Formats: sequence, structure tokens, C-alpha cells
Amino acid sequence: MGRKSDEERLDEIRDAIVENPGHRPGWFARLLGYDNKTMTRALPQLEERGDLLAEDDDGRLSWQGRRN
Repeated sequence: MGRKSDEERLDEIRDAIVENPGHRPGWFARLLGYDNKTMTRALPQLEERGDLLAEDDDGRLSWQGRRN
């Protein structure tokens, strides 16, 4: 089986953040089976495609919607 496309991976990460807000990126990486580097690269990619993320002072993420 081939690797997931970037869009599929980004959708999976976004869905995990939507369903489990308030966790740090490393938690999402472990949940989804990605390494921390993959997650670090994916978060700016999510924002570039229009997903609005918020990060609190402790590094916990939440999804705020999509930019029009």
C-alpha cells in the first residue's frame, strides 16, 4: 500500500485536532503514528491551505475553522 497523499495526511491531522482539542503536537503525532518532525511540518501546511489553528501558552492546539 502506498503512502498517504499530503492532503489526506493534513485532513487526518486536522480531524484529530477538531475531535481532540487541547493537546500538544506530540500527542497528535503519537495518536496518528507520525513522528514529531512530520507534525512540525504539517502544522504550517494546514495554515497555508486555510485551516485556522490556535495554540495556547502551553502549546496546546485547537482548530478555529477555515479561512475564506
